Amino acid sequence: MSPILSPLQMKDHRFTNLRVKSIEFGSIAAKPSLRPTIWFEPVAETTNQWKLILTVVIASADATKPFAYEAEVQLQGLVEALEALPEERRQQIALVNGFSILYSAAREMLLNVTARSAHGPMALPTISFVEMVKQETQKPVGEPQKQEPAPAPAPVQGKAAA
Repeated sequence: MSPILSPLQMKDHRFTNLRVKSIEFGSIAAKPSLRPTIWFEPVAETTNQWKLILTVVIASADATKPFAYEAEVQLQGLVEALEALPEERRQQIALVNGFSILYSAAREMLLNVTARSAHGPMALPTISFVEMVKQETQKPVGEPQKQEPAPAPAPVQGKAAA
């Protein structure tokens, strides 16, 4: 029996920036500052695809009690909402779930990199993108989003550029 596909498909995703720095006197027990930023736009001439960019910055919440790592991760992705999703909710579902998928990829990458680092593995907490997406989609037309898009990456061999 074939698996049933989700009505939202991540067509492509890639890391455009990955930087992790171990802080010499930092502690994994110290409180980190977690700052996710989102950017998105619909793909031209479609009604069901969006380009997404997620940036996650991790630093120390308190300079007197440094966290173990400073990090910045940026990913971009392309999501497609199948026609089965109601049109009036399609964008919200695509954005919230698309950013959640990208965040999971960032979490896994940081966990893998820090597992072999000075202070041991760092796992990002689970977060919700509902409010961030709501705030960004309710901005007046023409008001810029907080983050500029990353330059388009070179196509992966064997794949067409998104």
